[in-house]
Amino acid sequence: MLTFGHAAIVAAYVVVALALLLLSLFSRWSWQVKAGLVAVTTAAYCACYFTLPALLGWPTERDVPKRFNLIGVFIQEPDKRTGEPGNVFFWASDLDPDHDQRPRAYRLPFSLETKAVFQEGQGKLRQNIPQIGEVEEEDKVLGVPQDRGQLGQKSVKIKFKDAPPAGPPSKEAGG
Repeated sequence: MLTFGHAAIVAAYVVVALALLLLSLFSRWSWQVKAGLVAVTTAAYCACYFTLPALLGWPTERDVPKRFNLIGVFIQEPDKRTGEPGNVFFWASDLDPDHDQRPRAYRLPFSLETKAVFQEGQGKLRQNIPQIGEVEEEDKVLGVPQDRGQLGQKSVKIKFKDAPPAGPPSKEAGG
């Protein structure tokens, strides 16, 4: 579904393409300049195509931060009828002060182990117990991927623990 912002981006590129077409047909520029303009316009289309999903909030393909604050979880199990592989989507904010602290959506391929770990973290979030995730990367290959979409994906092992209480203890608590 196109919103006004999406339609405006598409319209802007259509206008640029039409302007390029008119310049290419009716200008006296050399064919090298015209070919350069076509290449620059094509590169702009490709840049927009690859950056727009990140702007729209789709999950990132970047590595999961080493330590993060878990905000939310959505587990999509594999669908045997359609053959769709499952995914584990989660929202987290990086705890490293040198990185961007804003929440970000991430996607991991579905596995029973990943599902169990994230369900436990999600359960504690529902009990209002903040969760800190820690990533332990595994260098070993665990086997052949079930489908080609998983080729090149790193195996990531995540553990959750309860976040420490925020701020110093209150005087009423005896601390």
